[in-house]
Amino acid sequence: MKILLISCGDVATEAGLRFHAAGHQITAWRRDSSKLPSVFTGYNVDLLEADSWPQIDPETDLVLFTPVPATRDVTGYERGYLQTAQQLIETLKASCPRLKRIIYVSSSAVLGGSEGQLVNETAPLEPARPTAKVLADTETLLATSGLPLTILRASGIYGPGRTRLIDQMRSGSAQLPTQSHWTNRIHRDDLAQAIVHVASLGQKAEALYLATDSEPAQLADVYLFLAKELGSKIPETSTEPPTSRNASDRRLNNARLLASGFIPRFPSYREGYKSILANESSRHA
Repeated sequence: MKILLISCGDVATEAGLRFHAAGHQITAWRRDSSKLPSVFTGYNVDLLEADSWPQIDPETDLVLFTPVPATRDVTGYERGYLQTAQQLIETLKASCPRLKRIIYVSSSAVLGGSEGQLVNETAPLEPARPTAKVLADTETLLATSGLPLTILRASGIYGPGRTRLIDQMRSGSAQLPTQSHWTNRIHRDDLAQAIVHVASLGQKAEALYLATDSEPAQLADVYLFLAKELGSKIPETSTEPPTSRNASDRRLNNARLLASGFIPRFPSYREGYKSILANESSRHA
């Protein structure tokens, strides 16, 4: 296949390398293409300046869209996600008559759920934050475009260079929560492999998958595991009074992705964090 990676950061680069290893041709767009692997055909592209976008090869089979916000406020999300998606839809309709699929990496932040509720792909969009609403609007825009689309809603991405909990443990700033705090995550490598897997499904691919590992976990349990692995003292319990549970205190169900034949390398945080601590992979520039 001819594959175009739009906004090619860490996750898309890892997926692109896996696509290339399988014999596919990779074109990638990012602001600084010098950071891309040499096996990619790279272009310097500022997605916020649509008039300067390169011509897309009309024989492109697959587009992977992994946008980032222009800034961290609502306006930046609208520019980076919603406006870019609208331009992409128009461009692909005009340029790619043989397009087989767009894979859009979204976020589980578009979902609600609380008190440990088990949530799957049938849950309604219930973004709790204004920026998450932009992500939900971007999903809706792409889903109603008429283009062949699969959305991968990723939970918290961790992996090489994405080590916030490890850093908190090492700095001594980690604190055990005083109430239930369910967390959901996916290792960078598994998200990249999920992208490749969905592409391999062809017409059998569903329109939506939750991309998350097989074991939602209490944040306290993750901290205690890391304390043991790092040989650190157990974090103290937070002295802050419990706050009301919010939309993130839920468990995500990856059954649909598993039923499609996907086998995660890191089915839980334990395998994933052990891999990070062993320096088994690195973050792409």
